[in-house]
Amino acid sequence: MTATQRKLSWRQRVKRGARDLCWLIVFVLISSTAVDWWRSRDIDTSQVPVTSMRLLDGRQQDLVAMSQQEPVLVYVWASWCGVCRFVTPSVDWLSGHAQVVSIALRSGSDKHVAGYLAHHGYDFPVVNDQSGALSNAFSVKVTPTVMVIEQGKITSITTGFTTPIGLWLRLL
Repeated sequence: MTATQRKLSWRQRVKRGARDLCWLIVFVLISSTAVDWWRSRDIDTSQVPVTSMRLLDGRQQDLVAMSQQEPVLVYVWASWCGVCRFVTPSVDWLSGHAQVVSIALRSGSDKHVAGYLAHHGYDFPVVNDQSGALSNAFSVKVTPTVMVIEQGKITSITTGFTTPIGLWLRLL
């Protein structure tokens, strides 16, 4: 085999690898979109089912009022959720740059949730949904679930793993 033939075969391998990578990315994006749609199909996006919520620190948050000026990211998570361990640090980072309200789903008492947040150094607003009633009102069935609320309506929903860039882009 000559050097020219080896170069051609190397170039062909790179070209084939790039093509395969593009198809893999397309497949993952289509699959992810389909799974998000399936998991969030029961969520009514025309209105926010619960507007006022009490945070762990006792303050009241009104999601509709907050969403009038800029979008609000609502993050439904749980202390026992494995995927949440990867997404929550991104939400914590984002909370320093955007409006974030999180809902801790069936994660224990207020004291337990506050201890979990302190242990991990998280500093975002949290509503403790000890019984799951709040999450049920939003029709959330999977953790983590991320919703973006704008002008009192849910404009974006995603479930499962989400990157920091993905979170940021949803708020634009």
